[in-house]
Amino acid sequence: MDKLKILEVKAKEIVNKVSNHPEERYQLRYEFYQKYGDSIIKGNEGLGNSELAFIKWEIKRGVLNPVNSPKPGSPWWREVNSHFLYLSTLAGLIKESGDTFQELPVPVNFWLAYINNPNECSWYRAHNSSIISGYRVADALAFKENIYEQYFMNIVLYRLLYAQSMVEGVNFGVLGKIFGNPRGCAVSLITDIEAFYPSHYPLTKKDIKYVTHRAHNLMGILEDIFDKVFILPHLSELYAEASKWNSSPIVMTFIKNNKPIYPINENEFDHDHFNTKLKSTEILI
Repeated sequence: MDKLKILEVKAKEIVNKVSNHPEERYQLRYEFYQKYGDSIIKGNEGLGNSELAFIKWEIKRGVLNPVNSPKPGSPWWREVNSHFLYLSTLAGLIKESGDTFQELPVPVNFWLAYINNPNECSWYRAHNSSIISGYRVADALAFKENIYEQYFMNIVLYRLLYAQSMVEGVNFGVLGKIFGNPRGCAVSLITDIEAFYPSHYPLTKKDIKYVTHRAHNLMGILEDIFDKVFILPHLSELYAEASKWNSSPIVMTFIKNNKPIYPINENEFDHDHFNTKLKSTEILI
């Protein structure tokens, strides 16, 4: 077995070991940023702060729970997270080995670039290329989620790409300058707001109103402003830029006519089809 294969097997073993333990998933990333978080402040993971805050939200929501637990997790969310863990863990193992390898997955190369030169831009490219890759590998599992959860997957992705745009020098709005700092507390704060990131899985009727921008209250209005004013008008441009930043052309299949369409099946899930199905459902009546 060649050196790279040995490291790949080891990375998979590490991820499999924590797979059914959400807090250990978190701990794996916490330890990564203890090494590579670019922070001199004890107890602060620097460039890992926003990612760790998001994982805490996933744990609170229960999507990382084992699928056979009393409160089952989501196969899709678990797979995206596991794939992310694998790519970043493999990069860490390669760095520690001192070896160099050709033809590594794009996200692994980005993680190595981040480890060698940690900054906002290198972090976003490593993180977001891994998430995009996770969306691709978990595509089949996405169809097993209800249509509202599928729609929420798109919201999570475009908010993440929007945050990246601020450090990539593309100005889609002033809010992104605050939201886009991976060292800051913005992600921790926003994931505590139910209107933006519901804490229930599966989504409740109230959650669905927020996810579909149909909650006509203060939090719903704020969410509408954030998404509809600052992000959605620029969605095609945002995805096109993100495909370049992250060397991830697959992300362009997640959008059509400035509308998000993940998971990739235009006949079954495009924005018009979603709206038609949304209007016909009784869940929001």
